[in-house]
Amino acid sequence: MKRSKWLILLCAAMLTFLSACGGGTSEQKSDSNGVTSAPEALKEKEVRITVSTNVVGEQAKVLQQITDNFMKDNPSIKVDFSAPGKEYENTMKVKMASNDMPDVFATHGWAKARYGEFLLDLSGESWASSVNAAIKPLVTDASGKLYVLPMDQDKSGPVFNVSVLEKYGVQVPTTYEEFLAACETIKTKSNGEVVPIHIGGADAWPIGQYFDFFATPLLISSSQNYGSQLLDGTFDWSKFDQLPQMFKDLQTKGYLNKDVLTAKYNDSAKAFADGKTAFGIYGPYFIEEAQKINPDLKAGLMPIPSVVAGDTPTFAGGEKTTWGIWKDSKNIEAAKKYVAYFAKPENVALVAKSNQLPPGLDGVSTDAGQLSEYYDRYKDIRVMPFFDREYIPNGMWDVMCKNGQDLLADGIDVKGYTANMKQEYDRLRAAQ
Repeated sequence: MKRSKWLILLCAAMLTFLSACGGGTSEQKSDSNGVTSAPEALKEKEVRITVSTNVVGEQAKVLQQITDNFMKDNPSIKVDFSAPGKEYENTMKVKMASNDMPDVFATHGWAKARYGEFLLDLSGESWASSVNAAIKPLVTDASGKLYVLPMDQDKSGPVFNVSVLEKYGVQVPTTYEEFLAACETIKTKSNGEVVPIHIGGADAWPIGQYFDFFATPLLISSSQNYGSQLLDGTFDWSKFDQLPQMFKDLQTKGYLNKDVLTAKYNDSAKAFADGKTAFGIYGPYFIEEAQKINPDLKAGLMPIPSVVAGDTPTFAGGEKTTWGIWKDSKNIEAAKKYVAYFAKPENVALVAKSNQLPPGLDGVSTDAGQLSEYYDRYKDIRVMPFFDREYIPNGMWDVMCKNGQDLLADGIDVKGYTANMKQEYDRLRAAQ
């Protein structure tokens, strides 16, 4: 009995000794400087999310900077940020086919039609009630699902160099006939020193921008509206011939830069900034790009001139800069935190300013610079959906761009352009 009692006392003493030596793993430890660190079990686990955008140039730099600030404020979340430019759309098509999307991605105008089934509903987020009424119908559905955070909202049309138009006595055109007359005046009075329109055709998408802008006044915005036929498949494609003919005529008349097929977007921005071109068939964001080269540049925004007699000018509108979250992401909470960071008023303001566009959320004060007067002047102009997003099947943007390049290179003629459009239209409608 005494032996047993002795053994019990010995065991208790040993347990006390081990505990005093710090044998447990859950207690805090101090380094050689006496600084106490949290136990490993209590440290916040690092999360890595992938983020991808179609945005390029200065606008992409703004998104990258906000992302860097986010990581500083949220050290446990690492962001793999990607802005692949012209490869974005093809990359996303591959990712959709394999159901392997980035955690957060830009929808570049296709939140509902193309990416809807991949996107998480964000209607429960704290910033959701602030989505501006003008953009809300384009990023929500009838059930109330909110597909993306819209940081700004597109209100797009050609831009012009104010100084160039003033120098040659040209008024802002409101019809396509006036637009052509303005081009002729600038070409003639400048003795060819100033090209009326500069397009960075090597990048392809600026060519598509022309077709996207002017298809609407040709086919949609007038009383001669072919929208329903384009949507139900009964459109007579011979009526489309006029659009590639209009574009080819710009080249034939000498209204485009001679290096249109080798020039890039940055070349257009430089020509615009240097007063070597009058019009940019891009959008408001193009002015911000050019002002990085020439801060003193005076530039304006104009509605898209009407094409059909009796019609009035329009703007093209819809989504611009957005973030959506992949519904199958393994890091949804981190992705939500990232998107919410961009929804802060100061960050929405930075994004909207970089594109010279109105913000997508209410309660945000933003400076549109020189464009503020134009947004006010044209506040009653109709805003129509971008043609390719509303009236032709997903996947036809590349068709417009590449066929436009071929048209300028004389690889196809006007009817060849239209024939290729119809062929892809029929194929994609059948597939979708």
